[in-house]
Amino acid sequence: QNFEDYPEHRLAFFNLLRAINTHCFTAFFLIPAPQFKLIIDSIVWAFKHTERNIADTGLNILLQLLKNVQGSDVANLFYQTYFIALMQDVFFVLTDTFHMPGFKLQATILMHMFNLVETGQIAAPLWDPAQVASPTMTNQLYLREYVCTLLANAFPNLTPVQISGYVRGLFDLCKDVPANFKAHLRDFLVQLKEFSGKDSSDLFDEEKQAQLDAARQEEQRRAMSVPGLVGPYNPLRQDDMADS
Repeated sequence: QNFEDYPEHRLAFFNLLRAINTHCFTAFFLIPAPQFKLIIDSIVWAFKHTERNIADTGLNILLQLLKNVQGSDVANLFYQTYFIALMQDVFFVLTDTFHMPGFKLQATILMHMFNLVETGQIAAPLWDPAQVASPTMTNQLYLREYVCTLLANAFPNLTPVQISGYVRGLFDLCKDVPANFKAHLRDFLVQLKEFSGKDSSDLFDEEKQAQLDAARQEEQRRAMSVPGLVGPYNPLRQDDMADS
């Protein structure tokens, strides 16, 4: 009934889902469709949770699930049933300032999903043929139009030019290095008035960690270059021997 009661029970349940997803993924598709939908709903509920560890667990489950589905016998049915709704839910948490700590995983999931569409890995149509009768419609075109409409409705202060440019970048960069795709997402978020005045440092966690790691490695390199400064049994010396 709420997001707060019994957090340890909730986390244990999602860890169970994560274990099933990792070690016996096909078991998900041996259960009736209504029960499988409850599992999908639970994953969505998890990554929308206010507890960061539960939200991160939900995002990790979704990412692994999408990778497991890719190329499987159930891929087309899964994509037709859940792909668009899941993308909408991921955009929801991406553009929610409360869920900024999950930016890295959110971006990774979206990059994977856009890449599936842009590279033609989803054979089944993502649209409802009864509602979209265009004979020239493709998954790439449909998703572009869908995401543009989704963002236009959510952020009416943005111009159509801004939105179309942003969505074009999502498709162009989903086949690029992850850092460029994430930077494109981040640049869009900081333009939103919802993020104005907010502490957006969580959006840069990955870059900050990379800078810290680089600084630490440089400090170790300098220490190793000074004879006698690092003893033979120092962990730095052992790490260097292991690397070589």
